[in-house]
Amino acid sequence: MGKRRVGKTPSGQVIGRADELAHGQTKKFKLRRGKRDFEAMLVNYQGRHFAYVNRCPHVGINLDWVDNQFFTVDGRYLMCANHGAVFEPPTGECVWGPCLGASLQSLPLEIVDQSIIVRFAGAGEE
Repeated sequence: MGKRRVGKTPSGQVIGRADELAHGQTKKFKLRRGKRDFEAMLVNYQGRHFAYVNRCPHVGINLDWVDNQFFTVDGRYLMCANHGAVFEPPTGECVWGPCLGASLQSLPLEIVDQSIIVRFAGAGEE
């Protein structure tokens, strides 16, 4: 379920519902920019939702080795499973590891009637 596109709006893409993820849970999804799909993740951290492109700024690979597992064991940070880079969930900034100071690419979110919409240039374009 986390890998499918949920729906499109004129200026964004619906990726899920605000009530479907508990604190510390994530959901992968795909976005389309032009003719290319790319993977992203929705994060619920302390009741707030954030979305990031699923790509480590260190070497440009997906953060998760095990599908849809992004949080550290203690649930405080997002982590790249490849080289152990650790990121702040609210900002995407790397606070430890090989890409210290770099950030995950964030995606702007809007919640409308419990629907979470990702808004970015090219969202949903064919």
